[in-house]
Amino acid sequence: MNSESKLMDIVKGIIEENGMDAVERAREEILGLQYNGGAVSSALKYFAKVTLRGGLPVFPALISLSCEAVGGKTKKTTSIGAAMTLVAAAADIHDDIIDQSKTKYSKKTVFGKFGGDIALLAGDALLIQGLMLLHRECESLYKEQAEAILNLTFQAFVEISQAEAIETKLRRKFDTPPQEYFEVIRKKAVIPELHCKIGAVLGNGDSAKIEGLGSYGRAFGIASAIREEFIDLLEYPELQSRLTKECPPLPMLYALQNPKTKAEITPLLESPKFTEKKSRIIAGIILDTKEVAELKNVMNLAIQDGLEKLQMLPSSKVVKNFKALAISLKEDF
Repeated sequence: MNSESKLMDIVKGIIEENGMDAVERAREEILGLQYNGGAVSSALKYFAKVTLRGGLPVFPALISLSCEAVGGKTKKTTSIGAAMTLVAAAADIHDDIIDQSKTKYSKKTVFGKFGGDIALLAGDALLIQGLMLLHRECESLYKEQAEAILNLTFQAFVEISQAEAIETKLRRKFDTPPQEYFEVIRKKAVIPELHCKIGAVLGNGDSAKIEGLGSYGRAFGIASAIREEFIDLLEYPELQSRLTKECPPLPMLYALQNPKTKAEITPLLESPKFTEKKSRIIAGIILDTKEVAELKNVMNLAIQDGLEKLQMLPSSKVVKNFKALAISLKEDF
């Protein structure tokens, strides 16, 4: 096993160990919803059994790790992590409706399988359920903790809504300045920031540690999103969806700032039939530009910024785990 594979296995283990209990609790909550059959019930069960099971529980893992990092007991993070998983799931389903995303990672989304109306209702159900669970769990916390978590969650939703509003205006616009779409990515990175802050609050961390771990979360979120932008560029179905329904991938927006590159790939983008072969040619041209090299440097700087935020914490296993999560974003890149 090479060092890259070994690191990815370690990271997968860290995420599963610290986040899977929360995801399982979230799945139980979804499957326990009382619906009299019907399409919404089927959509929720599909999400719980297929979509939710398919992803690693990164966000609840960040809550657990952050709680541990400030000396808290991680068992108290499971229920809060489950509540936030439900809320994040609702946001994902709503995002798929906005972006008209029918598949993700070779699996049909709730929108792709059940259509927009049912997906909207399923997303609403998850949002209400998640917020109810969050409120219920906050009632068992100290008043200051509960207020902090609820306020942080509200503020994060405001920022996410701002990001979505900006993103809708950038659909299919190949002349979008990269900085405009990067602002969408920066705002959406509030989600891992929120989870890190919630964990630190649950662990009774002081304000400096809460803000520091939040900054790590924001940097982690930015680097993760940039990585996903490259993956979308390289995967034909994702690229096709991005070009026809969403904003073009960030590396493409960077590369299109170069007049020579723009002249090379524009005929391919405007051709009547967009094939997998053309997508590979476009990706090859884009990845070879100095503008994309600059974007990779932005990602590396985000990772480095996240690592620097960890310096306020005493050296420990959990700090090593945080470092592994950040460094793993560079693998296969």
